[in-house]
Amino acid sequence: MSRPGILSESKQQSIFKFNQKMARGLAWAAWSISMLLILSATVIWFLDGGNLRQGGHIILTGIAFACFGTVGALIISQRPDNTIGWIFCSVGIGTGITDFSGAYSTYSTIHGHVLLPGSGIFNWLGDTCWPLNWSLMLVFLPLLFPNGHPLTRRWRIVGWLAAIMTSLAVLINQVAYIGGALSGDANFTTFWVNQGSILNILQLPLTIAAFVSLILRFIRARERERQQIKWLAYGVIILVVLVIGTILFLNDNSPLSQYLFDIAIMCLPLSIGISILCAQLYDIDRLISRTLIYLLLSALLVLTYLALVFGLQFTLQGITQNSPVPIVVSTLTVAALFQSLRRAIQQVIDRSFYRRKYNAEKVLTRFGATLHNEIDLTQLSQYLLAVVQETMQPEHVSLWLCAKSQPEQEKAV
Repeated sequence: MSRPGILSESKQQSIFKFNQKMARGLAWAAWSISMLLILSATVIWFLDGGNLRQGGHIILTGIAFACFGTVGALIISQRPDNTIGWIFCSVGIGTGITDFSGAYSTYSTIHGHVLLPGSGIFNWLGDTCWPLNWSLMLVFLPLLFPNGHPLTRRWRIVGWLAAIMTSLAVLINQVAYIGGALSGDANFTTFWVNQGSILNILQLPLTIAAFVSLILRFIRARERERQQIKWLAYGVIILVVLVIGTILFLNDNSPLSQYLFDIAIMCLPLSIGISILCAQLYDIDRLISRTLIYLLLSALLVLTYLALVFGLQFTLQGITQNSPVPIVVSTLTVAALFQSLRRAIQQVIDRSFYRRKYNAEKVLTRFGATLHNEIDLTQLSQYLLAVVQETMQPEHVSLWLCAKSQPEQEKAV
């Protein structure tokens, strides 16, 4: 007979299973709402007369926004107690509302369309969701990643301040829209909208504090949490590089810039989904190393190719006109340099950023050469133990050798 006030183990398990089931149901309900909003927005954009080029961008934008809700629902399905999943579900609904409100308002106000019912409400909802999405992604995500809890209790103050400032920003938006609609004064609306924008800018110190807590978490974390944070950093870096590269080198209205921006948006939820959902994480260090190698390799090969083409054209301009020789020579030179440059860049990156891995590879290379020359089993055993100790640095190493005279011989270090 169980004591009063204390739940039996079977009841606790049933309540836990019910809570898990309810959490999964809520997560997939949120996912369904976000998918319905994004799909409706995509249909409205096509009804607005978008061409094939715009259609590809619209579909890719919808997929990028859908990644947030999908990753959130998957995280909650496996780990209902992880706040990151709920953050992504909320952002999924927020991006769905923003996408739908933009499409609905645009369709109802241009090309001579009659003003559709509820356009003002949807426009208001879209503007309201922006402060929430920004606060969730720029403050709460780095503050709570990857386990859904702040680093220490003291860091909760950052979350509380962000929640208060976001609530004030949303409240100011309501004052701007409702007060402007009642008074009919455009200056009133503009004033309060500007106050809300200033309040959003004031969240920048909270964003910096959240990323500082993430850096401290990385320093104190164990291997798995470090791998998860590296995946987040990898996604953020790709996002930033694509966005900055698009702004600096491409026209804002070009199809390529629109596609790259959509791909950049996808990088964040996908990298976080991999970091939380995968039990055996991929070797992110190897992925980062390969990314650095091929980025530098591509840049060097492009510079080499352009230098050779223009240099040879300048040299041969008095001899031949429109000769394909510079292009052919440059292409062959770049092809010949590919492997040697890749190996050189890989060695530089391994020495600079992955020194331990580089030293281990050098030790293993020396050990492989020793295997061909050493015939003394005792010396070889000592060398093998030394190699294992140097490369893997375990607390204890044991080597068992099987001989004909005795079944087992142990040599421990």
